[in-house]
Amino acid sequence: MKRPMMKFLVLLSLLSFSMSCSKEGNGDGGGGKGPSKNLPGILYYDWATDGMLKINLATGKGATVLPYDVDRNFWDISQDGKRILICSDAKDGDYDANVYTYENLADGTIIRQFKYYPTDGDITIPHLSFDEKLIAVQPTYDDGIVIMDITGKVLHNLSSFMGKKIEEHICWMPDNTVLFRVENDLYRTNAAFTQAKLIRSMDFADWGGFSCSVDGSKIAFNASNHIWMMDADGANLVQVTDSDLEEVYPIFSPDGKYLQIGCNYHLTGPFGHLWYLAIIPADGKKYNVNEGADSKVMAVWLKGESSAVAADGATAWR
Repeated sequence: MKRPMMKFLVLLSLLSFSMSCSKEGNGDGGGGKGPSKNLPGILYYDWATDGMLKINLATGKGATVLPYDVDRNFWDISQDGKRILICSDAKDGDYDANVYTYENLADGTIIRQFKYYPTDGDITIPHLSFDEKLIAVQPTYDDGIVIMDITGKVLHNLSSFMGKKIEEHICWMPDNTVLFRVENDLYRTNAAFTQAKLIRSMDFADWGGFSCSVDGSKIAFNASNHIWMMDADGANLVQVTDSDLEEVYPIFSPDGKYLQIGCNYHLTGPFGHLWYLAIIPADGKKYNVNEGADSKVMAVWLKGESSAVAADGATAWR
């Protein structure tokens, strides 16, 4: 079952960090000065004990979406930004259960809610498909990729591929196929989850955090401390960020023209990391994201604050 002591220690780490380090005055590690402007959509992100937050990129105005809840483990938002899928611990003492709640973001009306029981009660990370008909559960230590419908009915369980364990990260493509990693290879399933084809073998010691553009034409990921991008078939691989530090977790804008990245990724305690949000064009060119190095790199600022937005958990751009 889940280990409550580990979660308690993670909470203590977050509390200690949030009391000793605010979002202001820490340097943004994200290029150009000033709030981002004239960009589409809303960025959603987790920050320490503030909860799930959002920022309107056109105005720079921020707000709380969900207050901090120690029982909430992960969330994902529909592509139109109207619904949210939340994974939480059960509040009724059912320690082996993950509670999945699918609700309207505007008013919190619950559309579906069910319990999912992974092996040994592992904490899980669910992802909504583009059409919101399916949920893909990221592999845990004990289980592979689990595909279920929106009611919680398990349809497929991909425990391994070619006799090898599937690594942690996964990503939906818009045609209801899934990207997954096995060792140094990136694969893509078919829509029936019965076969998978190799997209690319990676020549990196450390890589992951892959995401796709909304039209499915591009894939971005972090490798060797920086961000890379390629076509969905694995062709035309290019490095798109450079700096003295580390960049992580690229996410495409809703129109596919930009990438939101995490800059200055670093350890904050025994269990946590943080990074600062910045945006670059998704045009295949390389951008130096050291602070002030490139005017085309836009640090994500909240209106009225003096440094870039920091995050330490799930992020989404809708």
